[in-house]
Amino acid sequence: MTTVSDYFRDYAPKYDSFTLRAMPHYQEMLGEIVRCLPDRANDILDLGCGTGSLTALLARHYQNSAITAIDASAEMIELARDRLGSSAVSHDQVKFVESLFENLELPARAYDLIASNMSLHHIVDKAPFYRRLQEGLRPGGMLVLGDELAGALPRIQQLNWDGWLRFARDSGGLSDIEIEEIVRHEREFDHYETLPRQLELLRVSGFGSVDCVWRYLNYAVFVAQG
Repeated sequence: MTTVSDYFRDYAPKYDSFTLRAMPHYQEMLGEIVRCLPDRANDILDLGCGTGSLTALLARHYQNSAITAIDASAEMIELARDRLGSSAVSHDQVKFVESLFENLELPARAYDLIASNMSLHHIVDKAPFYRRLQEGLRPGGMLVLGDELAGALPRIQQLNWDGWLRFARDSGGLSDIEIEEIVRHEREFDHYETLPRQLELLRVSGFGSVDCVWRYLNYAVFVAQG
């Protein structure tokens, strides 16, 4: 059986190019995550670091921080190492850990900031995992989360899908075969929540204040205070 790790192992070499072709306003989404980061964070957890796009931004934003970057794909982690190695980032600043989210051991009250982009939709049962994240944050710590959504209404879901499909085709970025691969991947591995449900899951998991600070079609950025 193909796993999500297998999928990203095969996609790793072309993931950066694929992301820009497949996600409208991807750089704007990353920029919104950075805009909402807290002023200070000494210990940071980057969940689903992929090829290190967000990891590199975090390392530049918090130059004296300690960052733990998690990903299930060894191939993705190697690309992230290469990205950080070619930038002005200390090799001692970032520690990479290969792990599935479900197997990850999170120490209590260990982090000032937990950040993630386009990764947590792979988790089926999010409420217990969000609770673990909340318990991993120090008092006043923050979760900044970018992820993909489902529409709360069937019509909105269809409008968002049609908007994404126009982007994918009009930009000339994705072939019909690549679009079919995305659809197949979503059916096998992705578990999307609606925006209201995402906010509710964060609240019931113990986060004090939660907000959606940016949205475009089926992509959104959330901020939650620990």
